[in-house]
Amino acid sequence: MPRSFLGSSWTRITAAVGLAALLLGGCANAGTSGGSSGGGKSTTLTVNNNEGEPLTDNFNPLVPTSTLDVFGSWSMIYEPLVQYDPQRPGVTYPWLATSWSWSNGNKTLTFNLRNGVTWSDGQPFTSADVVYTFDLMKRVPAVNVFGLQFANIVANSKSQVTMTFAQSATTDFYYIAETTPIIPQHIWSHVSNPTTYTNTNPIGTGPYVLKHFTPQDFLLTKNAHYWQHGLPKITNLDYVAGTATALTNMTNNETLDWSSGGAPGAQKWQESNPVNHYWFPGAGVVSLEPNLSRWPLNDVAVRKAISFAINRTVVGVRGEFGYETPVTSATGMLPSQQNYVAPQYSAAKLTYDPTAARSVLTKAGYTLGPGGIFEKGGKKLAITIEDPSGFVDYMTDCQLIDSELKQVGIAVTCDGVSTNAWGSDVASGNFQSTIRWSDYGNGDPYYLYNGWLNSTLYGPKGGNASDNFERWSSPATQQALNTYVSTTSSADRSAALATLEGVLVNQVPVIPLFDAADWGTYLTKNATGWASPQNPYADDSPGASYAEVVALHLRPVG
Repeated sequence: MPRSFLGSSWTRITAAVGLAALLLGGCANAGTSGGSSGGGKSTTLTVNNNEGEPLTDNFNPLVPTSTLDVFGSWSMIYEPLVQYDPQRPGVTYPWLATSWSWSNGNKTLTFNLRNGVTWSDGQPFTSADVVYTFDLMKRVPAVNVFGLQFANIVANSKSQVTMTFAQSATTDFYYIAETTPIIPQHIWSHVSNPTTYTNTNPIGTGPYVLKHFTPQDFLLTKNAHYWQHGLPKITNLDYVAGTATALTNMTNNETLDWSSGGAPGAQKWQESNPVNHYWFPGAGVVSLEPNLSRWPLNDVAVRKAISFAINRTVVGVRGEFGYETPVTSATGMLPSQQNYVAPQYSAAKLTYDPTAARSVLTKAGYTLGPGGIFEKGGKKLAITIEDPSGFVDYMTDCQLIDSELKQVGIAVTCDGVSTNAWGSDVASGNFQSTIRWSDYGNGDPYYLYNGWLNSTLYGPKGGNASDNFERWSSPATQQALNTYVSTTSSADRSAALATLEGVLVNQVPVIPLFDAADWGTYLTKNATGWASPQNPYADDSPGASYAEVVALHLRPVG
């Protein structure tokens, strides 16, 4: 999940409810005290979701390496059609769309759009902007990061659009409505290349606009044209970058209001002061993702041996501070998804078994060489795990995995790089393996498998993959994904899902490790209204699209 620093004793990582109900619930609280709107108190919250590298003046929401996406703050400026609650699968919040419906065997999706919405430059938001956004994705595959495949999208009126598909496409709703930023046609239609456009003056419908930028921080301030009148109550969000030491000091001095992070001392930190809070709910799967185009990780025996050799309990406790629990099902599914597991795979577990690891390698023709490292064909069995050096937990995980794999005859190198270099390497295929998190979607395991296994999500080496970074490709797998999406038969869907589960169990294209915590830490010194286990309207990570929902619930203190 989105990550950033948190420090000191916890120097740390640097990933249908009506709108009226939302406003009358959490956001109504934000409106009960004097806020930043309407001449009330001006409040600035300091936010961090970055590993401390200098920022780039690039606010293109369609480019995953832009500052807007690295900080996970795109929905503060560019909003989706629908917002959602990651902790309550199926709970959605009408946003730029007020309602939607499927027809024609779930091959036609119609959105009714919100009236009275304007872009931050005062221009009206209409169906033309929605049509333009999705047509752009269709014309430019590089920005179609979820591989959406639709026949066409048309504007029925200024406030209604209809999208058609060649087959049933209900599973695409999450990608279409909840994770796609809608952009203004009147700005972007003049952009010659949307993949290189830096967009230094972003114009959106969201609650904030860019006020200033430096390589050390960027300041978002309230959008005077925002359609949820009276919101936001928090005037400014100051997103800061910095060294681990600087961010640690900010945490200790209680000047970092909102951050993504977790650490061994989180509980003590929270207990040390009543304004300190954390919430780390599970929201995905952390895996060791191998590059399947490179030896030795293109050998399933090696991947199986690695899986056997990793003690997930030890790595989870020592590397993830005990906040991320081991994945136990070899299907990769989380405990909350066990009702999806096919009967034939219910007993398939991820177990720590060094003896089995050595046996798998021996049977595959590997022999022990000098230093107790297996070899084959004169080549040492050695892998490199690349991750950002600022991801302290992942680097610790790597060191623990290094120790465990060496015990079974596999050499490991932990390669800490900059976040930008890591993003580029993983997208282009210039890596051997990496620890990273996977998209949980709305809880349906399809989203995990689609991200891991959909061959349309990556290109040749040198191209940009948007997911399936390990580059798994199989016609049978692709057919199962397509069937799961298109069928109206529950039996066929179960069979397709069983095929995908079998890929994970038998071929191990990714090596699941633990549930992925959605790290969120915050101070109640300057703002209240945060999400919590008692009020789980969203997660508190500032690096996710639903961070906008959190920001709109907040109200100043005092």
